[in-house]
Amino acid sequence: MSLAKWLLCGVAFLLLSGSPFAQTATDDSDATLLPGCQWKDQTVLIHGKPNQQLSFRYQACTGKDLPKVVYALNEREELIQSWGGDHGGPVAQFWPLNDAKPSELIDDIASPSVTEKEKGRCLVHLDFASGTYNYEPNVAYMEELLATDEVFSSCGDYGTTNDAIQYFVVIDKVLLAYVWLGQDTPFFDPASFKYVNTEKPGVVE
Repeated sequence: MSLAKWLLCGVAFLLLSGSPFAQTATDDSDATLLPGCQWKDQTVLIHGKPNQQLSFRYQACTGKDLPKVVYALNEREELIQSWGGDHGGPVAQFWPLNDAKPSELIDDIASPSVTEKEKGRCLVHLDFASGTYNYEPNVAYMEELLATDEVFSSCGDYGTTNDAIQYFVVIDKVLLAYVWLGQDTPFFDPASFKYVNTEKPGVVE
């Protein structure tokens, strides 16, 4: 299947799902990108510990319908999505909250990568309707960026762009995740992340 056709399939799925923004959390629909795909569950280990299990669901597709996708957690707790022999890239990253306020941890994570000219112009915003956080320009800075009527990326490595969907979200009150969804329908369900510590419930070590 050509890349253009694959992208069109992704857009169509996003429209059919009834959720224009994946960051607002998906519903329980079992709709898939194509008939050759099916939802499967996967579990990865936080910090490589067998008792610290992070589970999620993704769409497994036959090679002739869509590329076969593979997920793995690296040493930086990044969830890497790849296809076959391709190296792929991160679609999410995770940090333990350790009783910190999400907004404080987000600022600690995101602010070091802000450029010199952006210092003091970026802040943490909580969208209470979706339960997601963004590290984004303050109002004055956002107005400047929007006035250019161009694509922009702002506020560092974990910031905001008007060209893709990316955000922070808390998982089961113990993990903070940064999710990169990009422009297309993701193969994984960003609302399906669940964390379980089989030895110490509610703890991330």
